[in-house]
Amino acid sequence: MLKAVLFDIDGTLGDTLPLCVEAYRACVEAQGLPRPSAAEVVSFFGLSDRGVLGGLLGMSPEDAALPIDCFAEIYEQLHPLLAPEPFEGAVEMLRAVKAAGIRIGIISGKERYTAEPTIRRYGIAELIEWKGLGLPTHNCKHERLAEVMQEWNLHPDELVYVGDAPSDIELSHRAGVRIINAAWASTAEQDREACLALNPDWRLTNFNELLPLILSL
Repeated sequence: MLKAVLFDIDGTLGDTLPLCVEAYRACVEAQGLPRPSAAEVVSFFGLSDRGVLGGLLGMSPEDAALPIDCFAEIYEQLHPLLAPEPFEGAVEMLRAVKAAGIRIGIISGKERYTAEPTIRRYGIAELIEWKGLGLPTHNCKHERLAEVMQEWNLHPDELVYVGDAPSDIELSHRAGVRIINAAWASTAEQDREACLALNPDWRLTNFNELLPLILSL
């Protein structure tokens, strides 16, 4: 019986990946450096906000001079322009999952600098019971899945993760957790082959198929 669903944010609850890419590019440019390509930015994804920014600037994510506040400010400024709303039906889906007695959490590579503004803007804070955010050193989603299973006393077959990236599939399987591969974002097609090669438990291209699947598990 399904007892919990853990959701990614970017590309899963909202079409926020273009926002993330543009905020990093603008922040680097604001430091007087050449604007990185989208591919350069994406190459660091999986790391947290400070990890990506540090990688792009050649700085330690722990460096006090890292312009993380500049990045966070740009992210919030661009949010209403590039990702003003979650995917249509996302809030209603979360409410229906919660009403069914299924616990809801977030596991994201984001840190508080970008996770909190997006959660707040999308009006979903009260629906999220647990948050496992990213680290600047490595993609830690399998560790976060292990943590939530321990804290909520769950067996791996009692939860499912919903995420869009190939690494989400790989790390969910490493944790022994089933994954619904979210393939409804504007950026999903570019990872199609990589995701399929990793054999997700389910791959959905239509967001409206998500709630019925969750409620059937």
